[in-house]
Amino acid sequence: MTAMAGKADPSVRRTLVSCSFLLLIFVLLFCAPPVQAQSFRARISALIDKSPVAILILDPEARLIIAANNAASRFYGWPNTRLINMPMTELNPMSVAQIEEEIGKIEAGTANDFLFPHRFADGSIHTVHVTSWPVRIANRDLLMSLVASPQSQPKIDDGVESYSSNLEDAIENKAQQLELTNNLLTLTMISAIAILAIIVLILARNMVRNRRLAKQLGQQHLLLRVVIDAIPDQIYFKRNDGTMAACNQAAADFVGMPSETIVGKRDREIFGDLNNTLLSQQIFSKVENQDKLINEANVVNPAGREYTLEMIKAPVTDTTGERLGSVSVWRDITERRTNEARIEMLAYYDPLTQLANRVKAIELLSAYLSAHRERGQFIALAVVDLDNFSGVNSIFGHDVADQLLITAANRLKDMVAGNGFVARLSSDAFLVVMTALGHDYDEAQTQAEQIVDALQSRISGKAILSGRHISTSACIGAVLISPEASDPGEFLKRADLAMHAAKNKGRGSVSWFTSDMVHSVVENFEVESLLERALNQDMFRLFLQPKVCQRGAARHFEVLLRIEHEERGIISPEEFIDIAESTGMILPIGTWILEEAARLLSQHQDLHVSVNVSVQQLLQENFVRDLACILQSYRFDPSHLTLEMTESLMIANFDLALAQLHDIRALNVRLSIDDFGTGYSALIYLKQLPLDELKIDKTFIAGIPHEANATSLVEFIIAMARHLNLIVVAEGVETEEQVKWLRSRGCDCLQGFLFGKPQRATDYLDELN
Repeated sequence: MTAMAGKADPSVRRTLVSCSFLLLIFVLLFCAPPVQAQSFRARISALIDKSPVAILILDPEARLIIAANNAASRFYGWPNTRLINMPMTELNPMSVAQIEEEIGKIEAGTANDFLFPHRFADGSIHTVHVTSWPVRIANRDLLMSLVASPQSQPKIDDGVESYSSNLEDAIENKAQQLELTNNLLTLTMISAIAILAIIVLILARNMVRNRRLAKQLGQQHLLLRVVIDAIPDQIYFKRNDGTMAACNQAAADFVGMPSETIVGKRDREIFGDLNNTLLSQQIFSKVENQDKLINEANVVNPAGREYTLEMIKAPVTDTTGERLGSVSVWRDITERRTNEARIEMLAYYDPLTQLANRVKAIELLSAYLSAHRERGQFIALAVVDLDNFSGVNSIFGHDVADQLLITAANRLKDMVAGNGFVARLSSDAFLVVMTALGHDYDEAQTQAEQIVDALQSRISGKAILSGRHISTSACIGAVLISPEASDPGEFLKRADLAMHAAKNKGRGSVSWFTSDMVHSVVENFEVESLLERALNQDMFRLFLQPKVCQRGAARHFEVLLRIEHEERGIISPEEFIDIAESTGMILPIGTWILEEAARLLSQHQDLHVSVNVSVQQLLQENFVRDLACILQSYRFDPSHLTLEMTESLMIANFDLALAQLHDIRALNVRLSIDDFGTGYSALIYLKQLPLDELKIDKTFIAGIPHEANATSLVEFIIAMARHLNLIVVAEGVETEEQVKWLRSRGCDCLQGFLFGKPQRATDYLDELN
């Protein structure tokens, strides 16, 4: 379809001339220097709106109408705002290619007049006469078109054919568009049916899926119910209105109601009025409270059983944050708290005596020091160590020993009462802390000494344990602590040093800490190291001192111990025997002495030797068995071996020693009491002991024959020994006058420097040989 172009008749020319003035204005305006867009459009609108001819300004590149006057709005029936920015294809139903072709003619200047089919506002298509010119406006190439109805123009024969062709093309193009539209509509319908079928399939699948999900949800709900009921913790779900929504079986068991009965009830209907504040806060607190509540309390359930519960209450919200209610979880921690208390008891307390152990004692002592530092008061510590506890344990067994510890602990606790505490530091050692001793040093020291003396008196006394009368005693080391003190470990060490000093004094002794004890500890450590080296490097030596006896011609000696040092020479037992006993080294040393004495007897069958045995060694559980092994290993007459024991220590541990002495006597080994007369209550127990010999202490022998008291006492001892069929040995004899006096009174054996000083065993034996 081609536009009709050619020479117009005179009427057309007159029309064009009538618009020439307007065209000139447009040319001048659009060719003028560019102005701002708003003012430019306003001026264009003001100029073209005055023209009675329909005028359109076209953008050939964008294919848009960019301006239209009121006459054009009236001509097409569209408002001006609708025409502006309208695509050319919406106004002209011709194909895009035809429109571009006609625009090209206008831009090339080969044609200006056209008959086009244009679409009007009512949807109808009419033929219009269009005259277009290319113009340049604001540096843009535009088209200005004058539009008129062909009825207002004379017939142009030359353009009829062209127009008809254009119209036919337009109709054909429209038909094609309608067919395309129809095809598109059909395709759309098919697509819609397909989509609808897909939707139906999806809905059907969703229905099946929803049924499956509903079934699975039911199964999951059942499974969740089983799981929740299997949880031992109590679980309560509460709605916003305060009613119970659900609970598990543990909760139902706790309140004593079926879970179905609990649902819908309020707190007070289930639990009633509670006196427990924490429980009331947990149960009756408002569900609007957003804070999590965590409590722990001892709770008595409606059945009257007491529990220790850990209770947590928290809000329940959905994914949008809307509150649904609250959940409470109550966990029974009764057993856990019991176990924790048991663990704490085992970690910080002695399970036998229920006293604090060393760790707890230091913790408590630190707290006491801090409190008394603020108050400016003195504190005293006392370490109480039971005498010969190992002997009780060995002879009578652990049960009796445990009863002794419990008895001692109770006696100490009774003495302290509320002014301090008692702790068990080790197997037979206790710590006593005495508080509130005042602000003055002298008064505090006096008061502490009185308490320590009372402790000593209280703990030293007989105890009836499993039907046995056990005599108890203890050594006590004490220290006074000033208010400025802060290190509990340091003062505990000082009290321990004082206790060891008391041990060195003898059973039942008390010592208060002095600075000299630190030096003594160093010396004791050196002696202890020397004893260990002497054992390991064979530095011990046997010395013999003769005993002169009236009966028989046998040779009698007492075995004495010395240390042969490479620098210090021969070291006397007075320098190390106390340390050996306090450290327990007397046990291996005593075993060594017995074996060496047995070896000596096996090599010299005519010898009789006496060996000193400490009570600590005697009371060892395996002592008798070990002695029997020695007798079996070294072949000699057991009656040639005499064991000497200190009177005071043996009598003080009488019940413990008695059984051991009978077992030793059964081995045919002779028994002797050493240093007789220096102890206490000896005569009461003497007749019960299976003794063979009695040695009078040298302190009494030194006074004879000139001191009346000494001579009377020695005469009494000799007479008593004769009555008990005991051999009497007088030690420390140094003069012939003493020998004559003792012989005249019937003393069996004499021992002292008068007859010979202690010498190496080899030296005496070589001399005798």
